[in-house]
Amino acid sequence: ELEVVSQRLVAEKHMSLKLKHQGQAIDGIWFGRTEPLPPRAVLAFRLEADEWQGQRRVRFLVEGAAL
Repeated sequence: ELEVVSQRLVAEKHMSLKLKHQGQAIDGIWFGRTEPLPPRAVLAFRLEADEWQGQRRVRFLVEGAAL
């Protein structure tokens, strides 16, 4: 189970997420998701190396949820 710290719609069709997993903050993205998530959710995800503006980081690529 993850804590959903914040979320925002990106390009009107994807959800950008700030999550907390085992006390650690991590970014996430859910492509094709437009509805907000509850404050806590069980998410299915895989790790993805993301490079943006020359910075490389790991984020959760969310693929589903048990809500």
